[in-house]
Amino acid sequence: MKRASDFLAGVPLFREFAPPDLNTLAGTASEREIHAGETLFQRGDPGASMMVVMKGEVRVELPDTSGANLVLHVLRTGDAFGELALFDGKPRSADAVAGTNGRLLVLERNAVLALMRKEPGFAIGVVAVLCERLRRTNAKLEAMRFRDAGQRICQVLLQQEEETGRRNIDITQAALAEIVGTTRETINRRLTEIEISGAIAREPGRITILDRGMLRDRLKGA
Repeated sequence: MKRASDFLAGVPLFREFAPPDLNTLAGTASEREIHAGETLFQRGDPGASMMVVMKGEVRVELPDTSGANLVLHVLRTGDAFGELALFDGKPRSADAVAGTNGRLLVLERNAVLALMRKEPGFAIGVVAVLCERLRRTNAKLEAMRFRDAGQRICQVLLQQEEETGRRNIDITQAALAEIVGTTRETINRRLTEIEISGAIAREPGRITILDRGMLRDRLKGA
């Protein structure tokens, strides 16, 4: 298993830090096992720490007026979350729920703020991460507003490929249903249609893009 400092060195938010600073931060961190469906924190909770996904999947979500959950982000290995409340001192702005079993690296507020004061570049990195998440959220909301469920699925798959650089997209049907804003049954039916067309291949917890152009055509309604 990687040491915490080695793991942090591969996280985009911490990649430019000197080894001594990473060692200092890692020395204050703790690891936490998570289980599918576990609520890690809820909107309104105090922001006492930030977390980095070491293994597994975490969903950042908001409940809507109907009682359902709107998934803002699906986070995987190397993604940091919980930093917004950590830095502004205000309560958590969303819920975080474990999508799968896995492990987190937990960084306490005091240690992170001390490093932020020492390394201004860290604050810039946080701003960049938050801006990117805002752009992704806006794109998802735009897709939900103007496209049907099949088109929204194609949009999410293409966005995930662009963000990760991989055609193998590790995502459960339940998480995809929440992102798209429909039922799991609809997701399964539409994915089957897309798979039959030859645009994707499926296996449990993973969707592989086989034909990017075909997904783009479906997205456009062609």
